[in-house]
Amino acid sequence: AVAQNGEWPQWRGSDRSNASRETGLLQEWPTNGPPLVWQAVGLGDGITSVSVAGGRVFTVGNREGGEFVFALDAKAGGKIWAARLGKAIEENRIMRWLTQRTPTVDGDRLYSLSGNGELFCLSAVDGRKLWQKKYTEDFGTLRPFWGFCDRPLVEGDRLICTPFGASAFIAALDKRTGEVVWKTRIEAPPAAGHASLVASEAGGVRQYIVFHSRGLAGFAADDGRLLWDYARPGTRTGMTYTPVASGDLVFSPNGYGGGLVGIQLIREGGHFKPEERYLHRLNFDPFQDSTVLVGNHVYAMESRKPVCFELKTGDPTWTTEAAPQIGRAAMTHADRCLYIRDVKGMMSLLRVTPQDWKQAGRFQIPEYEQSDGVTAPVVAGGRLYLRDNSRLFCYDISAGALTTTRPASQPVAVGLTARELEEDETAPRPPRVGVNRAPDAVYVATPQDVVERMLLEAGVKKDSVVVDLGSGDGRIVIAAAKNFGCKAVGYEIDERLVTLSREAVTKANLQHLVTIEHKDIFTVDLSGVDVVAAFLYPRLMERLIPQFGKLKPGARIVSHQFEMPGVKPDRTLLVDSAEDGDKHKVLLWTAPLKME
Repeated sequence: AVAQNGEWPQWRGSDRSNASRETGLLQEWPTNGPPLVWQAVGLGDGITSVSVAGGRVFTVGNREGGEFVFALDAKAGGKIWAARLGKAIEENRIMRWLTQRTPTVDGDRLYSLSGNGELFCLSAVDGRKLWQKKYTEDFGTLRPFWGFCDRPLVEGDRLICTPFGASAFIAALDKRTGEVVWKTRIEAPPAAGHASLVASEAGGVRQYIVFHSRGLAGFAADDGRLLWDYARPGTRTGMTYTPVASGDLVFSPNGYGGGLVGIQLIREGGHFKPEERYLHRLNFDPFQDSTVLVGNHVYAMESRKPVCFELKTGDPTWTTEAAPQIGRAAMTHADRCLYIRDVKGMMSLLRVTPQDWKQAGRFQIPEYEQSDGVTAPVVAGGRLYLRDNSRLFCYDISAGALTTTRPASQPVAVGLTARELEEDETAPRPPRVGVNRAPDAVYVATPQDVVERMLLEAGVKKDSVVVDLGSGDGRIVIAAAKNFGCKAVGYEIDERLVTLSREAVTKANLQHLVTIEHKDIFTVDLSGVDVVAAFLYPRLMERLIPQFGKLKPGARIVSHQFEMPGVKPDRTLLVDSAEDGDKHKVLLWTAPLKME
């Protein structure tokens, strides 16, 4: 997207480097931070960062059972319009931090992917829907384990998107009509990534670099042909970090043990050879796509500290011992400064060079909401934008901010009109049951070491019958049978996962102990079960209470992460996972349940 001065039209800015070109900003903050210009409240549940263009601020949130794009006045924060994208999809509170689906703005048009996998083109002027594509129907996309994520890139008259579908792994659309210009299909396509694609001019060929479950790939901009494919080490669980492309180099960090890889793209006729230059085993946060390209250096969060890397070697120019310990955080860069927002609601300003850093101010976001991740901060037009779930704060960080007299900021309520709500599909209706329906939640795998601890705490024995409700890839029931020699049953509604988990059972040679059944968990009889395992949203745990009421006395229920509303657990403990480096909550109940 072509950005005017002071604009931030898409995820990671106009060139996706996550660095603003703005100058003339405050180089130091007072104790209480820069002046607050306005705050908008009522954006709904959401982690989406903002796009800023044409004097407007755009973001996405879930309200009144729907998912909405909001357009706010950049000057005062008032709502200009809201557009409903469809029914709100409840996202996993942890894994949703992989997917901040920030809209892309291009002149008078805005492009946004919904949680249902529908790509919308809206009028940036008034929110009218101009066209839409449904990834599942138009490109054969299967819903990714952790939800849909795409941040389309505008290139001239084309909109480049990554459906990761059977008929289109990557596609170029006419940005005005949505018609397909070209699309590229890949045999046995890898699973979807959660990183945004980036453009590169490596070898003098315009191309798009995509990070997927098997590694990195480059596609020609003119017709979408595959130019190269690189099997990147450590691409498991989540592919979060946007590749950093500079010349013929690709700088690729990732969490979940993926570390840092640098590859050089060597042109060989009409194709390219990706040559690995370095591989460093570093600890990047698995959820926060938070790198910044400035010249020949990249700033990032490594071991939860800000670090500067040399692009060509991948070596740090700051020592990690010297950098401040900040924790889980997201960052951006403008005018020689890093703007770092951490998970505890603290906003920090660091003046940086490739050789050194200096703390230049920090302040606490007012009444911040506790969360498992951080929405990326944005600097645009001399303003700093901070999203805190349903609230959006706008601070003046221009050089003259501290000399400007302004009235105290008052919250601006963001309302929805009857017309904006008229497509509401949320009228109360009984929940559907049976296998011929969509799953109630996206699948997220529990780390294996947390699985082992859950079974241990639940007191599984050889004569136990263990059930996993929503068994996913079968890891819990396989671990129960393998570790304790007991019988175990997994109930799963997603046919793909049923097939996958049955293959895993056969591979482990546990068919005599483990059964995977394609069933709706709300229809199964639990009366003969000794241990029930679950990783389900609280509202789903609450729906299961009548079935839990039929458990025999002394039967145990063990839940990963989520509570059972209205029922007090016998025990709650925190488990440190060596697999992902995070703390995980484990809750246990004993039948009969103790209602609060």
